[in-house]
Amino acid sequence: MLHLNNSTVFELSKEPEHWEPFMVEGNEIGKVSWLRQTQNEKGILAAGLWKHHPDEHPNGMPYKTAGNETFYVLSGEAEVETVGGNIIALKEGHSYSFTNGFAGTWKTKKSFVKFFIVS
Repeated sequence: MLHLNNSTVFELSKEPEHWEPFMVEGNEIGKVSWLRQTQNEKGILAAGLWKHHPDEHPNGMPYKTAGNETFYVLSGEAEVETVGGNIIALKEGHSYSFTNGFAGTWKTKKSFVKFFIVS
């Protein structure tokens, strides 16, 4: 983080020392490198890189958005099965946006890295 006059510039790194376990309800679901995390009376803003490997949760894992999540798939493949049984294929080079409260089952098919923003 860099402070310039009355502004702050945040920096994201994919270097190994910048990754940490991504925890949801006490369970590690991949690794994250944070660009920014803010929560206040106006809402939340979280952005960063997230990575996950197929052998971490071979049978899939619950996926529920806490806020609106938009992401770009930098590498890999995954799929999300909706509560209604529809399959959403997540492919490298594509962007996706899920609204607040979306729920399904996430299954990583090929080592996956995404740049995400949650608001």
